[in-house]
Amino acid sequence: MGFSEYAAAREYLGIIGNPVITYILILSLFQGFLSILYLWKQKDKYYDILIKCLYIVTGLYILGFIFLIWFHVQIYNTILIEYPVFLGQMIPVGESRMVIPLWIESEKLYFWAMVTMIFALTARHRKELTASLGIILTVFSTIVYFFSNPFKEPLPIVHNEITQWFTALGAGDDSIFQIAGTLYGRITYYYNSTYMWTHPPMLFIAYVSLILTAAACVYMLRKREKVYDEIAYRYAKIGYILLTTGMLIGYPWAIVAWKDSAWWWDPKISGSIMMWVLYSAYLHARIYSGRGRMWSATAYLGIICFASLVFTYLLTYIVPGIHSVVQP
Repeated sequence: MGFSEYAAAREYLGIIGNPVITYILILSLFQGFLSILYLWKQKDKYYDILIKCLYIVTGLYILGFIFLIWFHVQIYNTILIEYPVFLGQMIPVGESRMVIPLWIESEKLYFWAMVTMIFALTARHRKELTASLGIILTVFSTIVYFFSNPFKEPLPIVHNEITQWFTALGAGDDSIFQIAGTLYGRITYYYNSTYMWTHPPMLFIAYVSLILTAAACVYMLRKREKVYDEIAYRYAKIGYILLTTGMLIGYPWAIVAWKDSAWWWDPKISGSIMMWVLYSAYLHARIYSGRGRMWSATAYLGIICFASLVFTYLLTYIVPGIHSVVQP
């Protein structure tokens, strides 16, 4: 087992995965059309078709995710990193396999969209809310297809690291030592880290819960029905617990992985803390939602919280930092 087997698996993932994500896009566009049609006509026949479409798209997302799991297993089975002997024992002599998480690089938004689809099906008791989520999910799927397709070029950064490693092995020059040191750090503190398998998915699932909170807050302002406040609160509790736990898990990981960096000043971390404070304020403010017009203030606060969530996520792409893809 080696690079050729890995390359074949990567190519095969594109062959089986690209048709799935293409069907996801087509059906998602139809789903968005049905959502608009239902909100406009308020006819149950459109809603019934919409629900069936949501189930099919969710199933396709799960099928594609199974394909991604298969590919990650192939990486583990085919790629063995055997570290060379270092002068002064800079890193331990031994070997490593790459246990790649399922929510990095182009797979990140795919995982987020899949979980959002699953959560949307739990909000079916309010048809208008489900239809609105259908439009959001259509936008989400379109973004995934055009900007974060995990099957078009699977894990490009991981692929580049693996290619560099085998190229250096074939060349037999001193570059192997530098590449081995870098790769050892990536595998130990990122790919194979227990924190990487818990911290990001908790946050993504929290974000999904808070999307539903924001949508329910919008309907709370529009319809002024208590049921929407209850829906917003229900999903906010789930999101807040996962958000808090995910952030706490990230703290010891940061100490281990970034001990020589001032990680506490990272813009993404600062934004996350501010977002957490806002959601804490939302949950506390809801205690008084029955007094006067506090229900509307709480709903507005829920929408502001979601805006802070979106801003925090975008910090990864617009501001340099440890979490950022932007170079300082």
